[in-house]
Amino acid sequence: MIFRASIPEIREGLVQPFQVREIARFGTIRVYAYRSLGEIARHRHLEFDEVFLVYEGLVTFWTDREEITLKPDELIRIPAGLAHRSGSRLPSLVLLFRRDLSPGRWNGSFRTHAPAGARPEIARIHEALRAHPPFTRVHLLTASGVRYYGLQGNGPSPTWTTRGPMFLLLLRGEVEMMAEGLGLPEPARGILGPGELAVLPEGVHWRWQSQEPSTLLLAEGPP
Repeated sequence: MIFRASIPEIREGLVQPFQVREIARFGTIRVYAYRSLGEIARHRHLEFDEVFLVYEGLVTFWTDREEITLKPDELIRIPAGLAHRSGSRLPSLVLLFRRDLSPGRWNGSFRTHAPAGARPEIARIHEALRAHPPFTRVHLLTASGVRYYGLQGNGPSPTWTTRGPMFLLLLRGEVEMMAEGLGLPEPARGILGPGELAVLPEGVHWRWQSQEPSTLLLAEGPP
């Protein structure tokens, strides 16, 4: 089956800064949304990488060695074990991807003191797509076995097949999506607008068509 949700609708229910709300899951990955305003204390996670997508606003991430500020549609991977903190001076909206089984907690509440041994990885989606032809799946980064891609185009797309469960988020434009396959009881068709997301199961053939340039973020888990 296809799961769908709208980030603009979810945003209205996020009132308190840094209180995490689960918005989707695909495979073993959970996707959360939270408002960033103020600062989260320095902490680290030994069990999993974290991937953050800035959806609105400006968010700064600090490690012991560097300071990185991200704008909308930019990603950062924080490797497991790397101490970090983050914050915003202006109200911002962030999506968080991680392999995790505790969806009700507050972000930053688990802290450990193991030594860090890696650096953050940054992906600026629109910059990465600029050098590639339309409908090219551009690899952005990999975390916890999940591969993150950017995809842009205008008009009818090719057909792709999901190799594992897949998360899709429309960043710009509007698309009509078509999907069919063993993971679906019947062919599915629907419109995605900006900020709307969908989750497809493994083994689904999918394509899309748009009347304007459109940009998607894809995150595909292992089979």
